[in-house]
Amino acid sequence: MSISTRFLFQTIFSALLVSAAIPTLAKNPWEVARTPTNQLPESIGGYSNGCLSGAEEMPVRGEGFQLVRTGRNRHYGNPYLVEFLKDFSNAVEEKHLGRLQIGDMSMARGGPFSSGHASHQMGLDADIWFSQDERAAERPLTPWERDNISAVPIADDRRHMLLEKNWDQRIPGILRIASEDPRVARIFVHPTIKRKMCDIAGSDNEWLRKVRPWWGHNYHFHVRLNCPPEDKNCVPQPKVSGKPCEGGLDWWFSDDFYAILNGTAPVKPKPEKPPKKPDMPAQCAQVLTAPAAP
Repeated sequence: MSISTRFLFQTIFSALLVSAAIPTLAKNPWEVARTPTNQLPESIGGYSNGCLSGAEEMPVRGEGFQLVRTGRNRHYGNPYLVEFLKDFSNAVEEKHLGRLQIGDMSMARGGPFSSGHASHQMGLDADIWFSQDERAAERPLTPWERDNISAVPIADDRRHMLLEKNWDQRIPGILRIASEDPRVARIFVHPTIKRKMCDIAGSDNEWLRKVRPWWGHNYHFHVRLNCPPEDKNCVPQPKVSGKPCEGGLDWWFSDDFYAILNGTAPVKPKPEKPPKKPDMPAQCAQVLTAPAAP
């Protein structure tokens, strides 16, 4: 092999090594960490800027629940969340309201996602589908089924309307069980679903105070727990205020909201510099590098 040919091969090989290394360097380190730490359990930071040490993995199936989308490796939580989900699912089953399908929780060490969630970062958030698959009630789903069954939307997110044909009469009862649990801080649902439940509840609506309207959430509800009492580095959200079915709910059906939804709202000038992303809590560096749990 001539010197020029050898040089050409070396150049190509070096370029391939560099190009192969780029995706690895660009990966989100929190998604690369696939196992919990060997530290004591603790939720650190905030729901949208934090991490999780000593996480517990949610069982695939138990009394009143079945996990879905397990291939994402997002079914970890603070033991406080895992205990709540088991209690909640058990209570739902005891009231003959079905078997819950639990979607994303947090990653093995919490932290930010590359896509899909801004929160869910410290093991205190969980997504639960409104719809239930009858196969999950009869038997454990196969790994293929868990990753391929589809959730049924209860609202049309684009047209901002409830899909009455998909409404399940069990939904208010299920959400009420969660909302009345003192461990729960908030439950996020599509605005049209919140309005539907307010109409059904009438004056018996105090339990709806924690049920908050938010973007998306048309096929699942998002349960968020308060900080565990012993977790001193967990940053709580303020308690929900205002009337359960007035005030903030009205904005989601105002002209201002529909202008945003339809793209007719005035465009705000972009800032010259994007706002600086807040630094993660210092303890999260230790969480990321800590040895894995046995």
